[in-house]
Amino acid sequence: MLGAMLGGLEIAIIILVILLIFGPSKLPQLGEGIGKMLRGFRREIKQIDVDKREEDARRGEIDVTPKGDEKPKYQGPG
Repeated sequence: MLGAMLGGLEIAIIILVILLIFGPSKLPQLGEGIGKMLRGFRREIKQIDVDKREEDARRGEIDVTPKGDEKPKYQGPG
């Protein structure tokens, strides 16, 4: 997504600026911190989804979102 908006030269300049600011010895720590942040963000998003489904179930609402390749079972007429 970001790569589609930026060309190769712009990305190279951004990487060069990051190297100048943090230095090569700090980049692994920076990457680790960003990775932890993204994992925590994903975990929170999943928890919000679980909480919403539980709340819907308590209210008696039915989740009608499709789940993978499951096909509805035929219940017969009526």
